[in-house]
Amino acid sequence: MDALAGPKPRDDKKRRPFASSEVSHAEVEALLAQVGLAPDSRYVSTGSTAAEVLQPLHRRRALVSSITDVEGPPLMRRMKFSAGRARALQRLVTWLYAVVHLLAGNFTDTLLRRGSIERRAVRLRQMFERMGGTAVKIGQQMAIRIDLVPYAYAFELSKLLDKVPPFPVGKAIEAIERTTGRPLAESFASFDPTPIGSASVACVFQGVLRTGERVAVKVRRPGIGVIFTADCRALDWAMNLLERLTILKPGFTRNLVTEFRNMLLEELDFVKEARYTELFSRGLYKAKIHDTRAPRVHFDLSGEDVLVMEFITGVFMTEIIAAVEQKDGRILALLDRLDIHPKRLARLLLRTNHFSMFENLLFHADPHPANIIVRPGGQLVLIDFGSCGTYTWKERYIWRQLAHAHLRQDVAQMVQAALALIEPLPPIDIDEFTKRVEEVFWQDLLAFKSKHSEWWERTSARIWISFLELSREYQIPMNLNMLRMIRSTLLYETVAARLWHRVSSYREHDKYNRAAGKRARKRLHREMRRTLVKGVDERTWLRVEQLREMGNRAIYLMQRFVDAPAFRFPMLVGKAVYTISQLVRALLWLTCATWAVGVVLVIYHWLYLNQPGYDIFAALRELVSNRLWQAYSGITFFFMTRRVLFRMLEPEVDRSRRN
Repeated sequence: MDALAGPKPRDDKKRRPFASSEVSHAEVEALLAQVGLAPDSRYVSTGSTAAEVLQPLHRRRALVSSITDVEGPPLMRRMKFSAGRARALQRLVTWLYAVVHLLAGNFTDTLLRRGSIERRAVRLRQMFERMGGTAVKIGQQMAIRIDLVPYAYAFELSKLLDKVPPFPVGKAIEAIERTTGRPLAESFASFDPTPIGSASVACVFQGVLRTGERVAVKVRRPGIGVIFTADCRALDWAMNLLERLTILKPGFTRNLVTEFRNMLLEELDFVKEARYTELFSRGLYKAKIHDTRAPRVHFDLSGEDVLVMEFITGVFMTEIIAAVEQKDGRILALLDRLDIHPKRLARLLLRTNHFSMFENLLFHADPHPANIIVRPGGQLVLIDFGSCGTYTWKERYIWRQLAHAHLRQDVAQMVQAALALIEPLPPIDIDEFTKRVEEVFWQDLLAFKSKHSEWWERTSARIWISFLELSREYQIPMNLNMLRMIRSTLLYETVAARLWHRVSSYREHDKYNRAAGKRARKRLHREMRRTLVKGVDERTWLRVEQLREMGNRAIYLMQRFVDAPAFRFPMLVGKAVYTISQLVRALLWLTCATWAVGVVLVIYHWLYLNQPGYDIFAALRELVSNRLWQAYSGITFFFMTRRVLFRMLEPEVDRSRRN
């Protein structure tokens, strides 16, 4: 009965008394009576007739007048844009005009015999730059798809400058005030109306908060979501038309258009970007890695349209690379005074990539030099987390195997790891594809081991570019996250190699493993000390219970396998006995037949050829060396083998249960 009575009331001494300033005792009693928790004598009736018993009772009233008036949390926050058919048709006409102009230029080059893939790639980049806006962003996303476009196009499109005219500052102020819910002057002590960066997606302004902190304010362009959606819809129409005309393989572009749409819209969601920035920074902080970090986000001032972050000052990586490649002594001396050393930065970039790959929750998918700022002392600050990805445990294990196989110079294992990354494979000639991939990996390994190879040959750039070109040739689809992994690795290694030509990603991976091992050892020691001091954590018993359930499950599956195994061993034994019996039968048949024919030969030589010295052993030697007899023996074993194969391929049926 006690269990049904509900929880026991706490001791009065442990209760927190109501302060007089909060609510009085009379108000508490009134509230209890309102919700039906206070005793009420009206529940007791002393009537003796039906008319006296029928009377209204106290009804519970809600504490809040209307539940619908209370604003609930946006549990299913969705950023959605829509574009009508007229807008999409207008964008389609614009795109068709640009494409016709592009094809006309390429055709003119062909007539003048000056056409090349490099010129076509440059013309495509110029077309995107002239169109601006969404076209620039689509071109930048195409630069990632090395599995779909030739590398010459991808390389040229990576040069696209995302600089477009800024929108009026009034629009930015409206978005900021709508996000913060208060006037601009209540959030900012000063705000620069001229943006420091103007891209196709957003403009970046600088300002100073009321606390005196300098911040960067990223504001999304008004209406850019509708333009992106209209362009994606127009692109979908164009791809469907090309598939219907059989210019493209049916269904080939379905995933392509979907991934393009997801990539474009992902960069519009500043809530995701703020979350990615926070998680990346938190992972570095927990691992006590202070040489790399991300800007601090002001979540109370940020939203879907506005992102307010710490303003990072320092030297852009593009400037450092230019000083190294141009051998600018004045700039290099200045960097040295700021304790910024290119060799150290190269190592730090690779170790940041390895940490993101093997330990952190997510990785920066676009770490090109313009997104890396170096502070005095050599600290790396990564910005613009609009594009990020994650590694699964399986993918991390495969990348570890790939690096380990490279150190052991095991090309076969490297190829197997690379193929595992793109599984499941479509129906292709896997042996031929594997052989061609092996050739690529061998060339990469030989170039890496040579002391006279170029700096770009000592990175994984060529190997992955060739691998993706083969994938495009064999029409092997690549998922978006896989492409982000490869792109991130290529950028980290390429930037590091441009800073210092002799840097080795594989040696830095070995050094990273040692540091990661130290961090793992500290975590294990910390957990052991906590267990010794505080005892076994309560959550440990959940793991013990899970292990017990796993053990019971394993015992059950083992017992089931023994009782009804997938392979019925008695039947397999029967097949083995059948094979042995067929072999013995064939051998006995040939032996008996050989002796019988040998006896006939002996009799023939004695009676008809008058050779009494011809014995049975001479007859056997002559018979075994005879080609006709050898052919007969081979045919006998051939048919015996066929019978055995037919028996081995038969379904495993328990014939003992047949009635």
